[in-house]
Amino acid sequence: MKTIYYITKTNEILCQDEQESLEILPLLEIKTLFCSEIWDKLKVCDSLIFTSANAVLALRENLESLPYTKEAMQRWRNLPNFTLGAGCNKALEDLGLRVFMSASRAYGDVFAKELVAHLQGKKPLFVRARKIASKLPQILRDSAISLQEAVLYESVQIKLAKSQKKPLKRDCVVFFSAPSHIEAFLLNFAWDSSYTALCIGATTQKRALELLGEKAKILISPILSKQGALEFAKTL
Repeated sequence: MKTIYYITKTNEILCQDEQESLEILPLLEIKTLFCSEIWDKLKVCDSLIFTSANAVLALRENLESLPYTKEAMQRWRNLPNFTLGAGCNKALEDLGLRVFMSASRAYGDVFAKELVAHLQGKKPLFVRARKIASKLPQILRDSAISLQEAVLYESVQIKLAKSQKKPLKRDCVVFFSAPSHIEAFLLNFAWDSSYTALCIGATTQKRALELLGEKAKILISPILSKQGALEFAKTL
């Protein structure tokens, strides 16, 4: 089996199998951003959109910071959740919340087009990162959907000191689950033609093509979940 490098955030909890199967490169820090208007936004929306598990966790942190956390969480429980990816679904399920509709494909723009039919006449709230790769907000607004947004987290790239870097093995697989992971990797390491980039989602794959070049070996995982993509990586 090829060596598999996994780009991750500094505080991510990995299961034993992942720890044993992967070389971990913690190159990102996820920072929650607190929105003073989050309760007002939650009260007027009638549905929620998530494209990352980080968004689910950031909303929870924001609501837990309110003096009326219990009321805010109950409000969330009463709203339908529209999601992109297995990570979102698991994060919601871990909080005892249900997924109303999940994307059929791991691509933000396709997800946005799927949402249009479900959100006509509604007032959804998109819980998102400061920087996003997809055109989801534009697509929904162009379809006359009254979209609100709440920017509740950001990915901060970590620049490793020279002493913290170990040379990567040739013919390895580098596992990217978001566009920001590719940018964080390139901040610290040069891309080698012997590497294979394994991407979760079409948006991540598109960014890999832009940053690594068309000659780079870039694959998209046929399975959207991190665990499923890891199992696929073991077959390469």
